[in-house]
Amino acid sequence: MKRRDLFKSAFAVGAGLVGASALRPLYASDDMEFKGPDVPDVDAVKVTEHCYTIPAMGPHPTPDNFGMFSNPGFVVTNDGVVVIDTGSSVQIGEMILRQIKKVTDKPVVRVINTHFHGDHWLGNHAFVNANANVEIYSHQKCIDNLKSGQDKFWFDFMQNNTNNKITGTVITLPNKTFQGGEEFEVGGVKFKIHHFGKVHTDSDISVEVTTDKVMYMGDMVMRRVANMEDGSFRGSIDALGQISDMGLTTFIPMHGTPDDVKLINEGKEFMETIYSNVEVLYDEGLSDFEMKPIIMEKPFMKNVAAQWPGYEDTIGKFIVVAIKEVEQSMFA
Repeated sequence: MKRRDLFKSAFAVGAGLVGASALRPLYASDDMEFKGPDVPDVDAVKVTEHCYTIPAMGPHPTPDNFGMFSNPGFVVTNDGVVVIDTGSSVQIGEMILRQIKKVTDKPVVRVINTHFHGDHWLGNHAFVNANANVEIYSHQKCIDNLKSGQDKFWFDFMQNNTNNKITGTVITLPNKTFQGGEEFEVGGVKFKIHHFGKVHTDSDISVEVTTDKVMYMGDMVMRRVANMEDGSFRGSIDALGQISDMGLTTFIPMHGTPDDVKLINEGKEFMETIYSNVEVLYDEGLSDFEMKPIIMEKPFMKNVAAQWPGYEDTIGKFIVVAIKEVEQSMFA
């Protein structure tokens, strides 16, 4: 009997809810006496006519890089600037604002958070400080996750990993929502928002700058192996397949460098290589540590993914998550 069939016959289908006590976030006061150090300037890189990215200072948050380990982006239009992701702290948000001012004197008119992981929204504080009325957009599920305790979790995570260098950051949630499918224009530049369901998280949105044939990807694809615990392999494979057929020319990940559709195809092959092999090896009765060396010997993993930051340390965790998803699919 295949392991999959044995699993089905041995356990009844059931569902349970894991309870968790609600943690009240620690919001900084307006008269806070202490603040972490400023983040050194990292010049913005112009990717296309309207689109910019600010390169990360490292692949993981550390005291040395101040938690600046993702690539905030912004789009310059005739009427103002649209910011995509604001970094891990108020200090990073302030640094982003300084880089924008080097490029344009236009004001920031809209901020978009691609999902609820802390390196994509904790910098919101800086933008509210600069303009109390600024609109900060995300998917509703991003807000829901943050209000359920992820806000405090990510604040503490960044504090711990930077040796408290984000001190002074006030937890500042998005105040507007996108559900996906929205199309709008700012200063002659056209945008479209996409939500593909559960990909890296259930709250991911990507920002298509239609005018430039560019898509800011958030963390739905990256040349980095870091965190899949909130995501879906099958959701990622489906979403990246759709994106590869959109006819866009440039993709800007929040971890890694901008590229053409090769970035999307590599991300899809990475997810497919892990998930499809886990399905087969799971049915054969192998454990996660037995699967790992077999999967790591696959050509794509050896020739491409093994070069990505975090691969050696994290690939085992990806396999564990894939096993859970395979098991969940039995009862879908």
